[in-house]
Amino acid sequence: MNPDIVGVTESWCTPAIFNAELLLHNYELFRCDRSGNHKGGDVLLYVKSTFKPTEYAVTSEFVDSVWCTVNDLLIGVCYRSSNHKIVGCDNDSKLLTLLQEVNNKQIVLMGDFNHPDINWSSYAVPDDAPQCCKDFFNCVDECFLMQHVSDPTRENYILDLVFSREPELVSDVQVIENLGNTDHNMITFRVHHQQRVINSMRPMRDYHRGDYQSIKEQLKTVDWEDVTSGYMCTRWITLKAYY
Repeated sequence: MNPDIVGVTESWCTPAIFNAELLLHNYELFRCDRSGNHKGGDVLLYVKSTFKPTEYAVTSEFVDSVWCTVNDLLIGVCYRSSNHKIVGCDNDSKLLTLLQEVNNKQIVLMGDFNHPDINWSSYAVPDDAPQCCKDFFNCVDECFLMQHVSDPTRENYILDLVFSREPELVSDVQVIENLGNTDHNMITFRVHHQQRVINSMRPMRDYHRGDYQSIKEQLKTVDWEDVTSGYMCTRWITLKAYY
């Protein structure tokens, strides 16, 4: 397996863990660590370096999410914790705000959303489901997001989800084995997005390192009255001669 994109939930990373400890060869790393001393949560996103991914900042204050762009494709990883003592009672509403914020873009969103009451096979929510579950389901529907996972990812529940704005953007979704000692299954899928990889060897000048003081001293030695006199063509030829 040689994936182009890797999303990780519940990485349990802290600022004390350096990027160098998490890096994968030939991948760009994007991470979101929780503040405070609470263990758990956190998300990681790896994208192959050849795709030139760029970090994307959202305005939503939802606790565990990380985003990047590859051309016009927005890629995100989310982890929704149900422990309100840690993430706050308003974290569910912040998740809805996040979905509304990105729903007008071409997106692929993956993660663990911890909503076992939603029946994604029949695309329905029972009447006795928690209100936060109903609100999440309704928000997904109103944002015209397509959910692609139809097999259980933890025991008999579909907790880990993959969303896209365009139904044809994602295909071949498979729930495979667990990763290590985790109790969640991994998910693989294909993203149908054209990406042009350009290997440019064009030299780039680093103007920040210019010796501008020497340039100024050199310009002081120029007889500007002589350079700027005469006809325009003559002045241009004289000016070019100094360079």
